[in-house]
Amino acid sequence: MKKLYFFLATLSLGVLQVSLLDYFKIFNVKPDLLLISAVIASLIFKFPWAILLSIFAGLFKDAFSIGAFGINTLLFSLWCFLIARLTRKLSLEDDLMRIALIFLIALIHHIIMGLLFLPLGKSIALGIFMRIIIIESIYTAAVSPLIFKMLKLIHIEFES
Repeated sequence: MKKLYFFLATLSLGVLQVSLLDYFKIFNVKPDLLLISAVIASLIFKFPWAILLSIFAGLFKDAFSIGAFGINTLLFSLWCFLIARLTRKLSLEDDLMRIALIFLIALIHHIIMGLLFLPLGKSIALGIFMRIIIIESIYTAAVSPLIFKMLKLIHIEFES
């Protein structure tokens, strides 16, 4: 039942990301709720379910993105795998560590996405690019505690 609730929460976050969050942009960027969902899935569930939920979040994001289809799915799966490896060696039991992890993954994710657009001729000045990805990563990390609380309300909590 926990997996179904999380799936529905991810679906809701995806709909929220592609619709209502356009009204809450800061410096023309919005938080990446589906990336948060993929990271949280990797922290809560065992690897097979986490990868399945991460793939779903990636497919949802790819369906509504303008980039190459499948890149978010691939990257979300990669983050799931890396988080599974990381949690074997490092404890991520407090929210501050989880927020830091989300910030770091969002930063790397957006750098990779920006670099993938270079061969397509869609480049912007380095300073502007760095400013955008840093603001977007901070915004994503800042929103993540709200997602933690939302999940707690539907009885999905991090394992201690």
